[in-house]
Amino acid sequence: MFQALVSVIITLLIILLLIFTSITHFYSVGAQEEFADTEFEEEGKPKLFDTNLKISTIVEGLSTPTSMAFVGPGDILVLEKDTGMVKRIVDGKVLAKPVLDINVANSIERCLCGIAASRDRSTTYVFLYYTEIDGKDGDDKAGKQPIGNRVYRYELSGDALINPLLLMDLPANPGPRHNGGDIIIGPDNNLYVTIGDVDVSFKGPTTETKTQNYQDGVDPDGRGGILRISQDGQPTDGILGDSIPLRIYYAYGIRNSFGIDFDPVSGNLWDTENGPGNGDEINLVLPGFNSGWQQVQGLASMEDSFSESDLQNFEGKGHYSDPELVWINTAGPTAVKFLESTELGTTYENDMFVGDVHNGRIYHFDLTPDRKDLVLPQALSSRIIEKPSSPGVSSIVFGEGFGGITDLEMGSDGNLYVVSIGLGSIFQISHIS
Repeated sequence: MFQALVSVIITLLIILLLIFTSITHFYSVGAQEEFADTEFEEEGKPKLFDTNLKISTIVEGLSTPTSMAFVGPGDILVLEKDTGMVKRIVDGKVLAKPVLDINVANSIERCLCGIAASRDRSTTYVFLYYTEIDGKDGDDKAGKQPIGNRVYRYELSGDALINPLLLMDLPANPGPRHNGGDIIIGPDNNLYVTIGDVDVSFKGPTTETKTQNYQDGVDPDGRGGILRISQDGQPTDGILGDSIPLRIYYAYGIRNSFGIDFDPVSGNLWDTENGPGNGDEINLVLPGFNSGWQQVQGLASMEDSFSESDLQNFEGKGHYSDPELVWINTAGPTAVKFLESTELGTTYENDMFVGDVHNGRIYHFDLTPDRKDLVLPQALSSRIIEKPSSPGVSSIVFGEGFGGITDLEMGSDGNLYVVSIGLGSIFQISHIS
């Protein structure tokens, strides 16, 4: 009797162990797949490898912050991915009431995603990219479809964002991944916006477009590119064609991008791009750039059957080029920022900084004299990073332990600011006095 009871107990324990193992496996796989549930490998106390610099915490306790913008000295607007709140931080203090609270779809990569700000005479304009929903925050998780990925222009009046003007209405379906959402103001004063393929690749002919390099695909619909419009929502001169929306594409063939910035020296645009578990990229983005998705991700030489003739070039107006750096073991590069400042020392002036979401690292790059490539150590001359510990990687790591970086910005003080979605914080990197 006793032996039978012991046998039953052991059997039950084995069953419970198997269930637990299955559950933990499911969540660990999900964490690797989905931006919103990333398990940060180096979460903890941030550190830098330049002993002349220091890290200060500007604010903590934010809920999944995605990006930030300065609207004045010590005056920051920061976005929260899931709550739909735009919070204002003045001299390190979060104001009690958000300047805006909107309804957002927030499943996986749907979000309140991107922000940029500009000033015209006496008016401060704030541009927001978010996945809008007619309902409560997160209703898309229960099956309600979002209205779209939308770009609005607001005016900052006191402690509120008012007078919303819809500038762009982009697809938010069929899936909740690859929404992109970074926004910047270019040196031409136009608005540049990233959007990924929104989960449509390999989903059938009705959503596979020419700007995703389907030769016989349907016409472009705003997905899979870097888009350019004026600050009041008007299309600029077309690069790939004159029809709308093709006219607003500055670049295409982009699977998903969370970061763009202009080199202040050359005026060239650069981006980061996330691959499907491999092939993350840093790219030089010249007008008409074709990043290659869905035909190629990473270096063309890594694709056995790839031929450039497989790509859509819009009658020769588009052009493919290989990335300047590729991660094989995904790092999830997000923000890219050129530091147009000497506040951290002249060695960093006009250099590129890139953050990643999986390792919580900041990478630092010098550019070649023609500003068209990255200066890499000999160990990375192949332009390929196999894994975080690969030879040569330590020489480009500027800092780590930031718990998943979603934005890098330069403040009006010339210092570098870091948004950590994993730690719910904003950090300042400055020189030790």
